[in-house]
Amino acid sequence: MPAPVEIRNSPTGKIFPAIGPFLIAVIFGFFALKGLGSGAPGGRLFLVAALALGCLGLGLFLARGAFDTSVQVVLDASGFRDRRGGDVLVPWEKVRGVRLTSGQGSAMLNFELTKPPPGAIRYAPANTLNLILPFGKNIVHMEVSSLDTSGPDMIAAIRRFAPHVAVGS
Repeated sequence: MPAPVEIRNSPTGKIFPAIGPFLIAVIFGFFALKGLGSGAPGGRLFLVAALALGCLGLGLFLARGAFDTSVQVVLDASGFRDRRGGDVLVPWEKVRGVRLTSGQGSAMLNFELTKPPPGAIRYAPANTLNLILPFGKNIVHMEVSSLDTSGPDMIAAIRRFAPHVAVGS
């Protein structure tokens, strides 16, 4: 029996998305200080300072995942568990197929289940689109671009743990 695969956050996958909000916070902060020095009206100055603090907060929120060293995803002989998406074990017997999708955005594994997923997974942020659309009710989405392993490596691990699962490209 192969050893379980424990996957953690990738520091670069969490820091790079936070660079944009940090840069915007610096720009708004510069204009807030410039307005403060030139005696700008308080209402607009407060708005610019609030935007700077909001962007700084968003950047810190996005970057905090880089310092989280806990296990996010576990693949083992019994199934898979994604802590970010409900933290529920999905047995391989309930998985019909898996597809790796990657394009201009983030890479994602889409697991097709034999029946609808448990409520904790169904209402996870990654799967909210399935609640709105009339199709795809048995699909579980797992974002992999922010993890410390690649999509093809995860597909190889799935093939090792569950050879009966159909793997699409």
